[in-house]
Amino acid sequence: MQPTPAKDKFNLDSTYFVAFEMAHEALTRGLAAASDLNITQYRVLTKLLQAGKAVNQGELGKLLGMKPNVVTQAVDVLAAAGLVTRAPGTADGRTRFLAATEAGEAHVAAVNESLIASLYEHFPTDDPTYRTILEAAVSAAAQIEPPLDPGRAQRFPATRSLVSIELLRAETERTLREATGASFNECRIVQRLGETDRPERVGELACALHLSPVNAARATERLVARGWARRLKSPTDKKAVYVALTDEGVYQGFLISATVNELAATKLWANLTPGQREAIERVGHVVVAELDARREAKEQAAYDLLQEI
Repeated sequence: MQPTPAKDKFNLDSTYFVAFEMAHEALTRGLAAASDLNITQYRVLTKLLQAGKAVNQGELGKLLGMKPNVVTQAVDVLAAAGLVTRAPGTADGRTRFLAATEAGEAHVAAVNESLIASLYEHFPTDDPTYRTILEAAVSAAAQIEPPLDPGRAQRFPATRSLVSIELLRAETERTLREATGASFNECRIVQRLGETDRPERVGELACALHLSPVNAARATERLVARGWARRLKSPTDKKAVYVALTDEGVYQGFLISATVNELAATKLWANLTPGQREAIERVGHVVVAELDARREAKEQAAYDLLQEI
């Protein structure tokens, strides 16, 4: 791997993954609201639409990094829905060439609008500053995986962001699993505990990382079993259970951080300008901080209404 210039390096902390997971959830909800296609089928359709011409099915599989049977199954669904055409090659009848239809393009346009609506619903876009940050991040994420036809690069940015985030998420999970043996959520908790450098209640970890309490508790249990974390109790509050990193957990935290930043340098930042990289990072540091502030204000308002029993 080529080293990344120091000025272009970012230390992607836990807020990056909070924004990453929020965007992934919002985008997948947007897809589900407007389409019956799964992400693999939709990815095939959008890649064909980006090409602007018929594409050899075998070559498409290579471009997408998909196995031939996966591409075939996706194309079968798309063809049955009238979203793509599949025609035999003139030189070799066994070769199939694929192209998006007008219905396929209309479908992507409709899904793209749904993706944008879902992003605006889940991020604080009522404030013009945060809306601008989100739009810049979506535009930047759309450049992570370049389209087949650069002339179509400005079309459907939310759709291309969905594809990029889905690929990055899968690659991040796989790389972290290979590097540490731990799950994505386990690594996120280790990362957060390393940043705060103090014991944290599981509920607080769940809130900070925007995880469900159940998922945070399960991931914490696995970390304790691995010997990466230990439980602590409070002498004044018997119900309070805290978790802190062990020495092994601290070591694994450094490994997780190095893995995440190396993955970002090679997979995330490679096709982006410094300005686009900063746009993505700001979603974590600025927008997520605002969401946390709003959540805390809402909780405080609820506390203020409490009455003595």
